[in-house]
Amino acid sequence: MLNNIIKYLITFFFLMVALSASAVEPSGDMNLIIAKDKIRVHARYYRAMNNNHKIALLFHQAGSNSMEYEPILSAFHILGFDTLTVDQRSGGTRWGVDNMTVKRLGESTEYAEAYPDLEAALQYAIKRKYNKILVVGSSYSASLAIVLASKNPDKILAVAAFSPGEYFPDKNWIKTAAARLKVPLYITGAPNERQRVEEVIIKAKGNDVTYYRPTNSVHGISSLRKDQNPEGYKSNMENFSKFLKRFK
Repeated sequence: MLNNIIKYLITFFFLMVALSASAVEPSGDMNLIIAKDKIRVHARYYRAMNNNHKIALLFHQAGSNSMEYEPILSAFHILGFDTLTVDQRSGGTRWGVDNMTVKRLGESTEYAEAYPDLEAALQYAIKRKYNKILVVGSSYSASLAIVLASKNPDKILAVAAFSPGEYFPDKNWIKTAAARLKVPLYITGAPNERQRVEEVIIKAKGNDVTYYRPTNSVHGISSLRKDQNPEGYKSNMENFSKFLKRFK
């Protein structure tokens, strides 16, 4: 019992150091992954120091890019996950950098059109023989991540959805996908997003769902960033890390 408490405190300490550190993450390896419609999707691959064949596929919110995850990458790496951060074709310039996929295309697309980018990232991980693949989405990509996981239960370990919703013309698409999930789901959103989040899981009550209702939070994965959520990022990351620790 004491050993478990000590291990937890050590892990939590290093998570907080990673989230609070001013040091810049390693630049990672740039990759071009090819979607099934032949669109070239930019992504950046980072390798954890203690890898055990786990990878987290990280997808950003609307008007954004892969740098959305930059301040929190160490939290995944400490828990043994390699990471692939993706510039989906629906995104834009934010965090001081361009979305390179959008820049190459010349314009951002509708949300649903980015789904092949998530499929391409999954194939990237499969081809590299990862046997534990976590999918993490932010806002619209959280919704698409649920769809991806519902269609690939034999390939995906779990899915984490930060501020998902029915952001698409078909207002039943995401809740239907959530009801069909056969893998664990971590789902959360800001206090003012609870109705939208709960709509997504209204039919998924019998599934393995971890629904976190934070007191202090903001939209999407920004809830884990100190610069975007200074009052709540620590408690939000602590709760999320408990979910991640299930997958050793």
